[in-house]
Amino acid sequence: MDVSPPTSVVVPVYNDPDGLERTLSSLVEQTAEAYEVVVADNGSTDGTAAVAREFADGERVRHVVADAVQSSYAARNAGIEAAEGDIVAFLDADMWVDADYVASVTQVMESGDRDYVGCRVEVVGDGGLVARYRRATGFDVETYLREKRFAPTCCLVTRRRVFDAVGRFDGRLRSNGDLEFGRRVAAAGFDLDYAPEVTVYHPARSSLGAVLAQSARIGRGRAELRARHGDRFDVRHPLDPRQFLPVNPLAFRDRAADAADGPPEAAGWYLVACLQKWALAAGHLRERALLEADESDPR
Repeated sequence: MDVSPPTSVVVPVYNDPDGLERTLSSLVEQTAEAYEVVVADNGSTDGTAAVAREFADGERVRHVVADAVQSSYAARNAGIEAAEGDIVAFLDADMWVDADYVASVTQVMESGDRDYVGCRVEVVGDGGLVARYRRATGFDVETYLREKRFAPTCCLVTRRRVFDAVGRFDGRLRSNGDLEFGRRVAAAGFDLDYAPEVTVYHPARSSLGAVLAQSARIGRGRAELRARHGDRFDVRHPLDPRQFLPVNPLAFRDRAADAADGPPEAAGWYLVACLQKWALAAGHLRERALLEADESDPR
């Protein structure tokens, strides 16, 4: 009798062959036996699809293409559609996991009959000031779950019944789709749990350009969140002056400065934090203008 695997791992990807190879290499060397990996390709135009096909065997690893909408959340939805497991875990295509990752998330979900879990994320990377800053600021998943009611999709594990109850990700969003989904899950009465015993590894962005590009994308996602879900989210207007002020130095000190290697590095980190905030504001403002232009287009 054909029995579906209890755990599916969905990996969305777009134009990242090296990252995907790293992720899949760690996922095919698992101690668990009953699991599958679904690569959800968001229409890559480079060698990414070739890497996916190299690993895909039709059983352990499958490759699906979701290129109708340019969004990692649309790709994740395609992965959910293709997945057969009752437990659905998500990883980004540049991350890696220990050999007991699948066994651990399966045990965590089944032992407590949990619905929605965020794992611990360890940011890894050597390099200069920016990489050290990203390692220090990282992903505070426990705080996200407790205060903001969501887990980042790079470390999220869910039950299929959650999707059945609240629907899937909003595939129109380029960022903040994990926040929007998590709030829906919480509003439906599901418990949101943290599993620090399960660690996933995320590479630290090492260049200022990469960090600012990510912040701008998050800002664009905020504009989309405000436009599409403004009745549920209190997102500041893109011209709110508070978005253009420097980062509060006292709040920054409490968050990260104590981890810096002396005052010069702390000052450098503070500058990066300010640039991140302004890149986010610029992305928000740009996307808001594009959305308003689309709304006013008579076609």
